[in-house]
Amino acid sequence: MSDPMLREKKFLKPVLHILEEKSHDRNSIVRQMAVRGLGNLVYGVPEKLKKHKKFLMVILIRALSDPFSSEVIGESMKAVAKVLKELKEKDIGSSFRDLTQEIRTYFDNEDDALRLWSFVLFGILARLTKRKWKGYFAEQVRQSWVTLLLHLQDPNPRVSVECRATFHLCVPFLGLKRLQTAVNEHLDGTAELKPEELQVDICRHLAKENAELLENLYKNTIMYFFSRWEEIRAVAAKLAGSWHHPGTHRQAAYEMAEPGPSADVTLQFLKKDPSPSVQLVATEVLNDICPGRVLGE
Repeated sequence: MSDPMLREKKFLKPVLHILEEKSHDRNSIVRQMAVRGLGNLVYGVPEKLKKHKKFLMVILIRALSDPFSSEVIGESMKAVAKVLKELKEKDIGSSFRDLTQEIRTYFDNEDDALRLWSFVLFGILARLTKRKWKGYFAEQVRQSWVTLLLHLQDPNPRVSVECRATFHLCVPFLGLKRLQTAVNEHLDGTAELKPEELQVDICRHLAKENAELLENLYKNTIMYFFSRWEEIRAVAAKLAGSWHHPGTHRQAAYEMAEPGPSADVTLQFLKKDPSPSVQLVATEVLNDICPGRVLGE
């Protein structure tokens, strides 16, 4: 794809059509190489990228949902990252919506590489989003931010690092200045992250700024009690405990969150978790939030 001949229209167009055809091939390795070739257009003829952006994005987004090969999906993610770095928000067009939704489906994927690249791509979209898609992307962040918060402690350290960068980029889309300032204090620079302090600070600021988002955090956190990763189940238990930390002034937000299952009931479930480490965390959190009393008194 770096051959100078491709700068001539009569050669580039046939090559693109061949790659598009091969992206449907029955052989997954051929599909993977076709997707890689399309991504490498960035290196060969970057000046032609915007002209063929719609063509490229349709193929690459389709490859993101390849039903048979995680290698094809991963290759497509890398190709999309290359292409997006050369485009502006207005260049992506309606593909922005499909791309954002497809990326989010991999946040909890069991494949470490796919999780890592999904966070990388979501971060790139956060950087790209300026005006046209700001409202839409903000809503996607509201639906995803608890997942990002939990994966700051992803079982894979490399995934955790990428998630940290993406979470930092996404927090401004929540539109809460004091919360953003508090998160920046934890994530700016290269200092070691102290997750439990971050969780308590987030819950405390949400109790003051946005009780609805605090409820969203609580309900989404409980869903992760069923995560396949014991590390994430443990993190979810701690985050549920942070919601009930005295510093969050939870009573002010409790009217909104009360319809969902209470923390003591859901954490009792984790006390029977197959993992001894999760059992221990759940027990410690329960002792902290309801020592000899009924939660919510």
